[in-house]
Amino acid sequence: MKQKMRVAYVSQIIDLSTHLRRIIVCGDSLEDFPVWLEGAHVKVVLPTYIETERTMRSYTIRFFNHKTKALALDFVVNRHQGPATCWASGAKVGDSIGIAGPGQIKLTDFNHHSYLLIGDLTSVNAINGFVPRFNDQADIRVIIAVPTRADIIAMDYDDSNNTCWYIEDEAKLSLTEQVMASAKGLAVDARVFMGLEAGHIRALRPVLQEDLGLNRVNIFAVGYWKQGVDADRFGAQKKANPL
Repeated sequence: MKQKMRVAYVSQIIDLSTHLRRIIVCGDSLEDFPVWLEGAHVKVVLPTYIETERTMRSYTIRFFNHKTKALALDFVVNRHQGPATCWASGAKVGDSIGIAGPGQIKLTDFNHHSYLLIGDLTSVNAINGFVPRFNDQADIRVIIAVPTRADIIAMDYDDSNNTCWYIEDEAKLSLTEQVMASAKGLAVDARVFMGLEAGHIRALRPVLQEDLGLNRVNIFAVGYWKQGVDADRFGAQKKANPL
């Protein structure tokens, strides 16, 4: 089914860190945008191409306020070049952008007893959308990889006990080693979400399934990006060889 495309306008820009920029868009076209879908994604349609050939990228909803028609999306900046990154880096209040979707929330079982979530800056909003929905008694383990300590951001839940911020430029363990340490003793039927660079997902799958004994049917993985490969080519690669 073809997704509805809405034209919205930048109303606020917030630099959360050196590498993460929040852009809030508003507009009457968002009047019928569904609520309570934090953690789901929309397609950002770059403004130059709204009326012609469309260049689209997926971004996770940070929040949507129906009363003010404000939709917040976070863009990773100052790490790599790409159409959406370049747009976000130069965006100004009043700029137009297309919003298609939203899609469905990928992780839907919020009443389980244990979860392992592994992400980075590209998927931190998915984690923000999932964790507040989990039941209060669940065993929740979260690992979020960030480039620097300054990239640690405020979460929508109390992250003081269950979240490991894996700081890449300070790390003494590899990400794989950190995941093994954080997931030690986790129930083998835990629900797992990975939102990472594709190479990390491929490296972690055998660790989760063989070393930690987690069931592959309970592992949901999204390759948000691939080192050295642009999003269009990476999308084609994922169709041909799913993660």
